[in-house]
Amino acid sequence: MSGTSPAIRCKRCGNTFEPNMRTNDAWQCPGCQAKNPNLRRHYRSVADLCILGLIVTAIVMGVRVSRGEIGFGLVFGVAQCVLLLVTIVAVYRSSTPWADRRAKVLIWTVFGLALSFNVGVPLCIAGRLNIPFLIVYVVVFSFLFWLNGQAARCTAFEPPGSSPVVKS
Repeated sequence: MSGTSPAIRCKRCGNTFEPNMRTNDAWQCPGCQAKNPNLRRHYRSVADLCILGLIVTAIVMGVRVSRGEIGFGLVFGVAQCVLLLVTIVAVYRSSTPWADRRAKVLIWTVFGLALSFNVGVPLCIAGRLNIPFLIVYVVVFSFLFWLNGQAARCTAFEPPGSSPVVKS
């Protein structure tokens, strides 16, 4: 990190301000008092979903190993655990995960692969749709698309205190 404070752009008035990074509440614009989403909290909640996925994957792998089911699925499970761990660390280490390209790519990769392996593969191989996983991923991807939109609207490209560029 360069030592500068992160800045966001108010989604209502467009002013750039430095959010209170220590709060879990919405970030309030000092100019118009609008509540802006606490992007840091939301990205960390996505990392918390990755932690949950890591725990579930580790449990499933442990059960498979105890049954002696060692094979290609175990290799995929280990790779998935590593990817989840890297994503968790990237999100938690980033001071501005909404602007961190690596964190965002990792998040989309993790959930894209999870959707394909938990919904796509059973559909292609067994010809059955895994409805519970499909419902979970509809909710998760709806949140990810909303979060991506909020991050795009609130990412500040100019330093705090400068006026936003108005296009004619």
